[in-house]
Amino acid sequence: MGDASKFRLFAAMLDNGLAALVALVPAAKIPGLPDTARWALAITLYLAYYFLQEGFFNTTLGKRAFGLRVVRSDGRPSGWREALLRTLLRVLEVNPLLFGGLPAGLTIVFNGKRQRLGDLLARTLVIRGKVEASK
Repeated sequence: MGDASKFRLFAAMLDNGLAALVALVPAAKIPGLPDTARWALAITLYLAYYFLQEGFFNTTLGKRAFGLRVVRSDGRPSGWREALLRTLLRVLEVNPLLFGGLPAGLTIVFNGKRQRLGDLLARTLVIRGKVEASK
């Protein structure tokens, strides 16, 4: 596993923990919320963690901590479309009820450009490099 892949793994672990906190704390604290609504809120907040950060900043807190950012395959900054596609595919790739992070991990390991399924669909790469302050 190359250095960038190690950083990506550590960033994913950090992001997953932070996204879980963002999702579970509010969902658990709202009194009187039915269980179905509580789960729906938690899932929405979890996915919003990734979608909003990648849409606004081309990175997440975890990626930023390890010097990573998301770009289009042509090197231009990714946008809202790419963030949406990456987030939607996350539901299949990194779903603890299916196979955990196994689909994403295997795709990254066996893909020459170290892309997960969401990257392939969105035509993005996660690279090491300076994260721009704003678009």
